[in-house]
Amino acid sequence: IQIKKCPICKKIKFSKLGKINNIHKDLKDLFDLIECKNCKHWFLSKMPKKEFLNDLYKNESHYVFGENHVSNFLKDLNTNAYIPNHWIYKNMKNQKKGNYLEVGPGACALLNTIKKNGWRCQGYESSKWIKSDDVVHDINKINKHNHEVLVFHDVLEHIVDPISFLKEFSKFQKKGDKLFLTYPNSSSFKAKILKTNWSMVSPLAHLNFFSVNSTKILLQECGYNPLIIKETSLVVFRKLIRSIVRLPITIVLDLLNFKILNPFKRIIEIFLNILDLIKGDQMNVIGIKK
Repeated sequence: IQIKKCPICKKIKFSKLGKINNIHKDLKDLFDLIECKNCKHWFLSKMPKKEFLNDLYKNESHYVFGENHVSNFLKDLNTNAYIPNHWIYKNMKNQKKGNYLEVGPGACALLNTIKKNGWRCQGYESSKWIKSDDVVHDINKINKHNHEVLVFHDVLEHIVDPISFLKEFSKFQKKGDKLFLTYPNSSSFKAKILKTNWSMVSPLAHLNFFSVNSTKILLQECGYNPLIIKETSLVVFRKLIRSIVRLPITIVLDLLNFKILNPFKRIIEIFLNILDLIKGDQMNVIGIKK
């Protein structure tokens, strides 16, 4: 479907950032990357119909999942992963324990971590290959009691209409409850420099890319006040320093092996990673229900 208005602020003034070609060959030149001039939200010029997108996820399509994605997730499920360093867990650690709802829990690592800390946890996942007693696949089977914490971790970028989707679940919360969001940050230096070559731009998996402005509008439209909107990076500082220290040696080895372009690629990668530490290409958000 050709998109005629911004999925977030509903304005109709756009800028084209370029054709998207870093995806499946049979989708080449099908999509433009669009920026809303009002809220700086990024999105695809065309969106799949919701029913078609749901079918892709249900059928574990490579258009929305990477190779071996499902088998890797099932392996993680079997390990019952525990991630106490997760930013959401850290922000909940001292909160009074209650009911926790996570939409799109994936391998359930975060959900398991919260559950081990004494919360009553439930997840909603449309993909049936997520097998867990704590996960339901029908929104009508979500417990009707109030959920003090609602989490969308790397979920809303996959949704055609993020506002309508979030509203479906915000009804499970009341005033003062917390909402946690994580998704790619189109306001980042890396996104602004790379545009269509930014690794987060990967249809049909990622459809929407939130800016700080579009995040504020999303929260407002869904009945939340912003508590934290933090731009963060996945770059590991220790590894970056190691790459910088080793750079002269790797450049010499590249030249000796006649890989003339590699030094330029390495320098650009390090430069982008430094910028990403300053203004990261991921966004962590906490909202409070009004």
